[in-house]
This record gives sequence, C-alpha cells and structure tokens, in this order.
Amino acid sequence: MAFWKQLALALLLALAGVAVWGAVDPGARPRLAAAGVPDALLPSWAFLATTDSAAAATPPAKGARRGDGNPAGGASGGASGARAALVVTAPVVMAETANRVGAIGTAEAARTVALYPRATGMVTEIAFTPGQHVEAGATLVRLDDDSEKIAVEQAKIALADADARATRNDRLAETRAISAAERDTARFELSKARLALQEAELALSRRTIAAPFSGVVGLTPVEIGDMVSGSTELVTIDDRSEIKVEFRVPEAFAARLAVGQPVEVATPSQPGTSFSGKVSAVGSRIEADSRTLVAQATVANPDDLLRPGMSFAVTVRFPGVAETAVPAPSVQWDRDGAYVWIVDDGKARRVGVGIVERNAETVLVSGELAAGDLVVVEGVQAVRAGAPVRTAGEPERVAGNAEGPKP
Repeated sequence: MAFWKQLALALLLALAGVAVWGAVDPGARPRLAAAGVPDALLPSWAFLATTDSAAAATPPAKGARRGDGNPAGGASGGASGARAALVVTAPVVMAETANRVGAIGTAEAARTVALYPRATGMVTEIAFTPGQHVEAGATLVRLDDDSEKIAVEQAKIALADADARATRNDRLAETRAISAAERDTARFELSKARLALQEAELALSRRTIAAPFSGVVGLTPVEIGDMVSGSTELVTIDDRSEIKVEFRVPEAFAARLAVGQPVEVATPSQPGTSFSGKVSAVGSRIEADSRTLVAQATVANPDDLLRPGMSFAVTVRFPGVAETAVPAPSVQWDRDGAYVWIVDDGKARRVGVGIVERNAETVLVSGELAAGDLVVVEGVQAVRAGAPVRTAGEPERVAGNAEGPKP
C-alpha cells in the first residue's frame, strides 16, 4: 500500500477514535481544548456527549471574561486548580537501635579434670557410680596396697627404735658417757626414720584416688582387677555448678565487649528457654584467620540442666543509639534509593533516608528528619513533590484557594 494511503487511513482511524471518545465522554472536548487544540478542529457536532456543564468547564481563551465579570482563572475560578491529595500521616519518633550480636558457643564445665593414678597397681575398688555427684576428697578408686601398708609399719618400727636410741644417747651425753658425735649420729638416724615413715605413708596414700573437688563423675574405662599405670585415665569429674560458654564476636564489636557484660544463651536441648549470664573473660587479640575475638561467658546452672559440650546460641546486647523512626509503610524506593514524603506547610516534600534498622512495625532511618515531622503513611501513590496534601479529617482545599473549603 502506498505511503499516502497509509497516512490517510491513520488519520481516518484517529478521527474515528476522537469521535467515539466525544460520543461517550462529556469531558473530551474540554480536555482537548485545554491541551491546545484549536476550536476550529473541535466542532460541537463531533462531540455528541458534550453537555452544557462540560462546555462551561472548557477554559476560555486568554483574556476572556466569564459572565460574572471575573477574569478566567481568578479566585472564583479555583475549581480548575489541582485538588489536594488525601493522605494519612504519622509523626516521626525517636527510638534506640537494638545493637546486638549473635554467636554460636560451646559449653564447658566450670572445672573439669581427668584423673590418673600416680602409681602402678591393680584396681581393687571402684567407689562411685557414673553420673554420681561426689564431694571433694571422696574416694573414687583404690589400688592394691598390701606392700605399702607393710612398708608403713616397718617405718613406724624403725622410727620408734631411732627415737629410743636418740633419747638414750641424749641422757648419756649429759653425763659425758658418750661423745657428742655419737649423740648427733643418733639424732640424724631419728630424722631419717621420720622421713622414711612419711615416704611410706605417701606411697600408701597414692594407692587411693580421691575427688579433687565437688562434681559429677563420668564413665570409667577400668574394672576391678585391671592393672593401671600413670598413663591410664581412670575417670573424669566435672563441676557443673556453672557453665562456661566460649564464643566469638566479629571484629567490629571487639572494642565494645567487656567483662561483666550481660549475655543470653539458648540451647536446642531446652527449647523455648533462655539463660542469663555474664561475660567472664575476653581474649587479648583478634584472630587473624577469622577476624573474630574469643570471649567466654559464665552461666549459673543451679538446676543442672546444662551439660559441658552443648551448643549455645549466644546473644550479647550493646547500648543503642538514638535514631529517627518512621512507620514501615512510609518508606518508598526508587532508583535513587529510599525516601519518605513529609507534610511541610500543607505540601508534600520528599526526603531521602538511609535504612539503619528494620523492626516489626517501624524502620529506623537517617536523614533530614526530626521528631514530630509528619510522614505520609497511606496515600503515597497520589503524592507529588510540592503538591498540596490534606490529612484525613481536614476539609478539602484546592490549589490557589486559600480562603477555605471547596464550595
């Protein structure tokens, strides 16, 4: 098809579209006139739906006057101005950031030790049950001690003989019946006998393995009749009155972590329950490979619910920083970032913000906001920069009409 035929067909379709529009929309002719289309191209017969009221709404030519004698666009012509957008607002408030850090930690007993015998021998008694709580000094394991008991008795006899000899020589030395050298030799033998008795008693005491502190004993790999040596682990004992939880915090929080700071811990073995504790130790350096600081928290365990080796979710809270907070629906986004609309002297003004923290209902932001500023929460789609707005409950106003409500 030739180009002029395509152009003619396009014009005919455009005219047909305008005619259909004018036949169904009474405001079609006034809108085209307002867009600058000459009246010669807008014959009234082509706009069948145009009513007298719609025709009256068509903006008159520049300089023309209405029947009441007022110039077009004057104060009484305010109906042609832009209507204020209806919005719901909320005040900006101040809130503190919930500065906290979470970490995964591993539990340790307040004190824990593995017991080894200090002598070689055969196990003759196991005086505990695994999982039992024992007091400090309680006997846990005994080794055969017949030889050691005999050695103690021999040492006692030798001590008694040396003591009698030294006493007798002291009396003889007073009468000069023996020399001073013989007296001193008897005293020396007495000292040796005392040391021999102490050595025998020490060897006997090492045949008994006792609890070094109060705690809970674990499983033992030995049985009565087993031969053990100094490298044989007999049993472990844990003091679980407190639990130490070791965890790591990021380098950014290293300077803010201090001994005595409260923490909260939770473990999968006690779902829905959290335990309070305090930071008891802080590492002296940042680990280069992970860029974290090692710390340790102590948690009281009076009910013995926690065990060494458990995993814990550790939460450390820090003092918050005051920031401006706005309702979450008021924050909008575009290619320039986040922003909110505030109502300033009855008009909308856009303010760019930075997101600091998100909570359930509010968003902490940074930007040119102050407490008490009104931000638009609902109706943001109809808001334009510099356009008038009115909040719910206020009378409707029209741009250019500052005298009162719309008539």
